[in-house]
Amino acid sequence: MITSRPAPLPLEVGELGNFEARMMRNFRAAVDDWDEVCSALGAWEAQHLTHDNAGSAKEQHRFWLEQLLSWGELLRRATEHSEFPDRALDVRINARLRHLQDKLSLWHRDMTTAEEERILRAAFP
Repeated sequence: MITSRPAPLPLEVGELGNFEARMMRNFRAAVDDWDEVCSALGAWEAQHLTHDNAGSAKEQHRFWLEQLLSWGELLRRATEHSEFPDRALDVRINARLRHLQDKLSLWHRDMTTAEEERILRAAFP
């Protein structure tokens, strides 16, 4: 009885596992880079936004936040896929997106005079 061996997979298919590993490694590196930039923003805020004359710095800050949020949404769309293999990365991206949204609200949300007064009264009774 002759048993035939299956033909080897074409290189492109046989390397799929390696491709997936490279893609995940590169994706994680991209998330790390994005997260590092997001973290560095805090020091920049302390240096440039805590002064009374922060006008142009605030404009730059808002632009950066919007860019970081946009990239974060792109990353989130990849990780929310049901077959994405790294749930921890999904959690990390979502946490950072919430943090960036909080920064946007903190530094750029317009408040009414009543809201400002309420916050001041609560902070300085």
